[in-house]
Amino acid sequence: MILRIILLLAIAIVAVVTNLCTGDVSIAPSTAFNAVFAPDKIPADQAFQLEIIQQIRLPRALIAMVVGTALSVAGYLLQSLSRNHLADPYLTGVSSGAGVVVAVAVANSVSFEWVPLLAFLGGLLASVIVGGLARTSRGFSVTRLLLAGVGLSTICGGIITLVVTLGGDPVRSQGIFFWLAGGISGRTWGELIPAAIYTLIGLVATFVLSKQIRMLSVGTEQARGLGVNVDLVQWALLFVAVLLSGAAVSVSGIVGFVGLVAPHIARNLFGRDERAQIFASALIGMVLVLFSDLLARTLVEGQELPLSTLLSLVGGPFFLFLVSRQKSESV
Repeated sequence: MILRIILLLAIAIVAVVTNLCTGDVSIAPSTAFNAVFAPDKIPADQAFQLEIIQQIRLPRALIAMVVGTALSVAGYLLQSLSRNHLADPYLTGVSSGAGVVVAVAVANSVSFEWVPLLAFLGGLLASVIVGGLARTSRGFSVTRLLLAGVGLSTICGGIITLVVTLGGDPVRSQGIFFWLAGGISGRTWGELIPAAIYTLIGLVATFVLSKQIRMLSVGTEQARGLGVNVDLVQWALLFVAVLLSGAAVSVSGIVGFVGLVAPHIARNLFGRDERAQIFASALIGMVLVLFSDLLARTLVEGQELPLSTLLSLVGGPFFLFLVSRQKSESV
């Protein structure tokens, strides 16, 4: 188990270094290291490389790590809540609920420091609606959860289209459209910090709830027999998942399937060790977003592809694969 964690950490470090060094201007790993940890050692003739690292690539890489962590752990929580591996923030409508509130806020020039909180509130409202529609006398119905999520996402997509179409400022409307398409281009330190704080809070809360997650995994009735307040724990898991989803949406727009793929791989690697699964989900999510963002800005010369497009090309087939393996509905 320790070797697998070390391997994941090594892959994550390679992903970060590759992102810092690769782009229109290639930068040596030693220069990138000094730019991050010892900027005084950078010679004057490499000042432009220092600027590229500190002002563009480093905040972008850190935001990719935050987004990957937030979405993957949110997906892990939603899958634990529904006891089904098909749930994730994108498919359950949480990301769309957060996205529509953020779109309205940006269209009305709301200060960015309020965006993560607004994204959380939008995701919370969406999750309450979807969760209410999905609950049955036996727990959460996965079929109803996914159908409600798809339906709500469609409604949110229509609202976002209206916001973009009817917006008085065409430049801002176009910015909203490209931002919600998914991507972290142009993000700055000021946008990183609030999202990172929300993600850290959500990550700590997830580790605190890991014991309850383990108890819920055996079934709601069995968990009640062990003394677990099932309703309270389920709402706590939903609350934390929404907090994490809101943090990600606030800086990356609507990015799908990270929360589907990463937890599934983590569970296969670490069996029934919930804390190891949470940590591994975060690392795998980081790697997925880091490498996807790298491809998004380097795959086509002179053009940046939407991050969500590349992740959908991976996550879509993976989702269909999981659907094909579903033999019965879990509730």
